[in-house]
Amino acid sequence: MSGRPDPQLLASAPGYRVELAHDGVVHVHAGPLSFRLARDACEALTTTLARAMVQLARTCPQRPVLEVLPGGGEG
Repeated sequence: MSGRPDPQLLASAPGYRVELAHDGVVHVHAGPLSFRLARDACEALTTTLARAMVQLARTCPQRPVLEVLPGGGEG
């Protein structure tokens, strides 16, 4: 045991996790990849990814996935 506190979980989704370490480094875990970033680098990465997703939505609109849910539509 290292005696260091565990990182603080900031956000998560299945397969993804973002944590804040005791030293201020942001840990981003995405599937098999892990990044340890200074806060300003994490902010720049987040902004870049958001801009990319906006551009992707404009150039390649994706139709929503529709599915039939059991028990829907009765009474």
